[in-house]
Amino acid sequence: MAAASIIFLIIIIRLYFIQIKSTDCFYFNEGACKENILIEASKRQVHLQKITAHRGIIFDRNNNILAMSLPSKTLCINPSKLYKKNYKEIKNLSILLNISDQELFTIISKHKDKKEYYLKRHIEKKLYLKIKNKINNPFIYFINENKRIYLGGKPFSNIIGFTNVDDKGQEGIEYISNDKLSPISGLKRVKKDNIGRTIETIEILKKPSPGRNIILTLDKRLQIIGYEILRKYINKFKADSGSIVLVESSSGNILSMANYPSFDPENRHTFKGNKIKNRVVHDLIEPGSTIKPLIVYAGLENKIIEKSSIIDTSPGVIKIEGQEIKDWKYLGQVTPRDVIKLSSNIGAAKISRKLSKKELINFLDTIGFGQSLFLNLPGSKNGFLPTVSELSDAEHFTLGYGYGLSSSLMHLISAYLTLANNGNRTQLKYLQSKEGYNYEKILNEKNTSIVLDMMKDVVHSDNGTGKKAKVDGYTIYGKTGTVRQIFNGEYSKNRHNALFVGIIGNPSPEYVAAVIIRNPKIGEGSGGRHAAPVFSEFIQHSMRIINDIDYAKK
Repeated sequence: MAAASIIFLIIIIRLYFIQIKSTDCFYFNEGACKENILIEASKRQVHLQKITAHRGIIFDRNNNILAMSLPSKTLCINPSKLYKKNYKEIKNLSILLNISDQELFTIISKHKDKKEYYLKRHIEKKLYLKIKNKINNPFIYFINENKRIYLGGKPFSNIIGFTNVDDKGQEGIEYISNDKLSPISGLKRVKKDNIGRTIETIEILKKPSPGRNIILTLDKRLQIIGYEILRKYINKFKADSGSIVLVESSSGNILSMANYPSFDPENRHTFKGNKIKNRVVHDLIEPGSTIKPLIVYAGLENKIIEKSSIIDTSPGVIKIEGQEIKDWKYLGQVTPRDVIKLSSNIGAAKISRKLSKKELINFLDTIGFGQSLFLNLPGSKNGFLPTVSELSDAEHFTLGYGYGLSSSLMHLISAYLTLANNGNRTQLKYLQSKEGYNYEKILNEKNTSIVLDMMKDVVHSDNGTGKKAKVDGYTIYGKTGTVRQIFNGEYSKNRHNALFVGIIGNPSPEYVAAVIIRNPKIGEGSGGRHAAPVFSEFIQHSMRIINDIDYAKK
């Protein structure tokens, strides 16, 4: 009885120290006790927790949302608490997730030392509700995250790009503008219960800040039109792919920049290959005959030809360094206007050859070939322009009709934009800006005007190579191009890039557009046959949207 009384007294004293003195220190554990168990308990209950914020929204020029982040649920588990437990809920969860219970137990075992594991990110609402209603286990729970959605769809996907599951930009505008679009997370101190659930917010340590929005110069309507027209003609011509660009000449604003095929931004399994690249700036091509108006300009500017000069293309072939330069048919004597209108390789090569190597390379360099366009788009390439010392005698000829250098489709847009603006270089842009337009005079206005007048005949004369590029009610100053693709290290006779680059006038130049159809297989590859009609249909629809009132009156 005395022993029982002593034990009871010890228990009472022990409870006194714990509940009244808030310490577990006692006579038998002074070396390993906690002097203030309330402080220790508080340490275990109080945690720092991140406060998420939304990534910035991407808008088109008319404030249509193209990409945004929405709240999403992520399914989490506490493996350290679930390990070696035969919870019925684990088996039920595996059924709901459509995986075996053994697979789920393996996941739990593998991460048994973790208190939190993301089991399924961005879970669908239907599945979220099922799990929430059928699983009641504190170690199986949901957290709030953000999921990126793309309202621009396939027409915009390889322009805007995509983010990873953590909402960080991986490709396209999402990647290049990631710092601007990314939010700044906040931080708060919270109290959790003994099984890890947040029960109280104690203090906001840092407020979250959402990402900044960006507004593009692109027009959603024009982008969709461009994409759908490309799809129509790529399928019609059984081509590999195609790209199209439309730019406002006065501002340099890119209104449309479409590639087909593209990828589904809602299906990560399609995020691979060339489909994710913006091929307008990524792919390098030889510009072919689209360079001929520029070569004629260089000849006029350097006074080695006049607009009335006669160039003899007979006997219809030039042989140099084992190469043959031919025209698509025998053209005889041609003027510079004919060189552009009829697309004479020999005529352009002879003009190029009359220019000194230094004059030729310096001019092409000035107009932007081999240079950065300062567009700041992922995957942009500068292309290649040989130096004066590198230029062979054969290339001195071939540069005249666009072989021996490489450029992106956007480089051709940039060069033609300078022609459209009377010799003023204009900076291309895809982000809206409140700053004024900057021009740099690099070409002679008189000779630019002469070349533009010649380019008009490509489309509006009976024997021009670009007749199919006509647009009712508008003047088109353009040029076709047909370029052999390099395949297995050699120029292929059966694989071509079909090009058309045009300036849209009313009648003065207002817009510049370019089309490329890669490797069309229905009919022999030709800019006039395969690219010009794409240009015509695209511009016809685009002008109706841009200026529908004036268009209806024409």
